[in-house]
Amino acid sequence: MTLRALAAEEVTSLRDELIALCAQAFCGPPWHEPPRGALRTVERLLGMASGPQPGFRFVASFDPDGALTGFAAGWLDNALSGEDVTFELAELVVAPAHQGKRLGRALHDTLLARAPAPGLLMTLDVPELRERYERWGWSVVERRWPEKDPREFVVMGRKD
Repeated sequence: MTLRALAAEEVTSLRDELIALCAQAFCGPPWHEPPRGALRTVERLLGMASGPQPGFRFVASFDPDGALTGFAAGWLDNALSGEDVTFELAELVVAPAHQGKRLGRALHDTLLARAPAPGLLMTLDVPELRERYERWGWSVVERRWPEKDPREFVVMGRKD
């Protein structure tokens, strides 16, 4: 597996692969997202990349044949804090065939090593995800129920 930080233009060129990867990763548990959710996720990500969103960072993993196997992305924003601008870990996606092999952790760590000021993330509030991020140094700051989504989410902050 090869990990690489990509520039915004490179991220944009991966649009179709990003959609396919998100559809694979989010269609099953715990997300159970319809395919249009993958498209929304990628369109939001590409919007941030082409903005460019301040502090935009993107790390991708590729198999030996060059196929995209995962990615992590984040940027500076105040959407989660409501106040101070902080680095937000916005996406961490690993292809189902590559899950459970520490690839998610490698993407997480690589992205945050280059982040201007790691701060916040939001994820679905299920034990599998919450506990994984807790093992990686995050803790729950608050719980949220986004509009039009019956599921509970948690905002997590990076422990110092």
